[in-house]
Amino acid sequence: MSRQYAPYGLWESPITADAIAEDSVSMSDIFVDPVTKDIYYIEQRASEGGRYVLLSNQTQNEVFAKDFNARTRVHEYGGAAAIAYNGTVYSSNFADFLVYAAKDGKIKPITPEDPKKIYRYADLSVHPVHTDLLVAVLEDHTHDTPQTVRNSLCVINSAATTVTPLVCTENAQREFYAAPTFSPSGDKITWQFWEHPDMPWEGGQLYVADVHYNPNTHTLSLSNTKLVAGSASTISACYPLWASNDKLLFTSDEGKEGDRFANLWEYTQARTKPVLSSVVQQDFCMPPWTLGNYPFAFLDDNGTKAICVAWRGGRSVLYVVDITTGSYKEIKDESFDFVVVEHVRRVSEYTFVFTGLQSNAPGAAMLCTLTGPSFVPDFQVLRSTASTSAAPFPEGIISLPIPLELKLAGDNIVYAVYYAPNNPAYAGSNIPNEKPPCVLGVHGGPTGLETQNLNWLKQYFTSRGYAWLDINYGGSSCYGRTYVERLKGNWGITDVSDCIEAVQSPELRSLIDTKRTAIRGGSSGGYTVLASISLASSAASKPKFFASATSNFGISNLELLADDTHKFELMYMIKLLGGTKEEIPHVYHDRSPVYFSARIETPLLVLQGNDDEVVPPAQSWTIIDGVIKNKGHVEAYFFDGEQHGWRTSETIKKAIEFEREWYEKSMVRASVSK
Repeated sequence: MSRQYAPYGLWESPITADAIAEDSVSMSDIFVDPVTKDIYYIEQRASEGGRYVLLSNQTQNEVFAKDFNARTRVHEYGGAAAIAYNGTVYSSNFADFLVYAAKDGKIKPITPEDPKKIYRYADLSVHPVHTDLLVAVLEDHTHDTPQTVRNSLCVINSAATTVTPLVCTENAQREFYAAPTFSPSGDKITWQFWEHPDMPWEGGQLYVADVHYNPNTHTLSLSNTKLVAGSASTISACYPLWASNDKLLFTSDEGKEGDRFANLWEYTQARTKPVLSSVVQQDFCMPPWTLGNYPFAFLDDNGTKAICVAWRGGRSVLYVVDITTGSYKEIKDESFDFVVVEHVRRVSEYTFVFTGLQSNAPGAAMLCTLTGPSFVPDFQVLRSTASTSAAPFPEGIISLPIPLELKLAGDNIVYAVYYAPNNPAYAGSNIPNEKPPCVLGVHGGPTGLETQNLNWLKQYFTSRGYAWLDINYGGSSCYGRTYVERLKGNWGITDVSDCIEAVQSPELRSLIDTKRTAIRGGSSGGYTVLASISLASSAASKPKFFASATSNFGISNLELLADDTHKFELMYMIKLLGGTKEEIPHVYHDRSPVYFSARIETPLLVLQGNDDEVVPPAQSWTIIDGVIKNKGHVEAYFFDGEQHGWRTSETIKKAIEFEREWYEKSMVRASVSK
């Protein structure tokens, strides 16, 4: 078949917004019943309004009713909505915020009626002896403002349908809890704790306590509570997991300055120590934005070996770690090249499950068994997120990621991922010497990572003749704590300059049309978008550097955000900006794009969910009003029923098409017509 030529950005593609939206399915969790060894997973389905569907691997059927939504809004981002124990599946339900139990086809609520939806539950842990008692993270919205929401640990009595406090203090408005986990005997419990202004990856602390059971009241209490790892603001300890009744494993970024990576540590015999014989300059976990996303699991009954996920070059790597010797071995398989591995859970001896993403194939729930002294892996797909209804896309249409390490001013290194225009029906442009327009993606967080897994939105654009560039700017995760802290006090400066300088680097100038580069991002990535086209530190010195921009639920007013974002991130900005808004009001003002909307010359598209509590709609309305008052070029679309990110097929489709049409109008067709 002869290949066509057409201007970059105007190629026809079989990857349509309809095809992406209608079959949009993501694997949000996988977990295992430790007694029966049955496997369960949770899918998010856009075609069902973004419902989280809890499925049994054994039956391939839903565990709960067809309208059940296995999702929680603890910390707003949720996670760890469900677990299974001895044939009973427990899950929070997004519809009414109650926790339900399902066994042998019988379903019942195990938390009290809550018609006002005041209480949210997540991260459940069943006591291994008194199995009708579960510990959970409880978020109390009785006084529903970001400043007054209270977090604690509670005990759910599934037989009596009661909830009682376990760990709760007078400072609950400032506190957070995660990962409550019983020891195998049930005599001890561990949990993660942090408080404002820390985030869990900045100063997460691990506690261990003795557990006491009262047979008269059928309740649990704690004593001898000890801080065993982590330190406020300086050392983060995360993901505690018992190897035995007297040994606890976790990740920690404790180390020497400049050589701080989250490696595997252990607590035993009243002291902590690193598991690995020397620091591995790779992070063995991602920042815990959601609950329950464990990066390791034990492989044997004695807890002497673990399967661990580390991050190298922005991609997941699987290691078998020998906890007794401190050695580790990488696990590879030519058939599967996973760039993102999450939700690692043990099934049985040397068998584990996880959710896996690849660069050239849809995501899946996976089972792996390791055999022999070399730990040869046997991977099995349990459930794929591939479409079962749409026609397959042409072979060769996927643009594969090309990781780049860019050296910028001041010898700073910035990590990027490049996707070239790619469509088997096209050989290139019919315009002599034309370079492709580029979409520059800015991830959210900002303590996050843009991964290299298959993303159909990116392929939607590359198959139309666009280049796509992801920037993991200074402050991004999975490159060590020193890289994360490049953004400390510099949010709105380092992220913006890294994006602009990356586009100007020799490597990128040879690949893309830098004068036809659009910048787009969501949430804090949307803030970087707005900052890059408005703030004095960027736009004034380089007016209209970007040809077009898209802000998805982006932040425009830092002063407002400091008061009305949700509790989890309420004080996140203090370190990102260098102080509170009372301490440094000029910084909050000078880095708020809303006050500099008169500088915005770049055509701006704004997309926003009307029910967003993380970045409320006022953040978008105010920047839109400012651009309109100054006769700038802006279009905006607000979506009813959508929160922080798109979950329904209809919104996903509209958002994709609005963005493509915007780039065509603002930078592609205008250039071609010249």
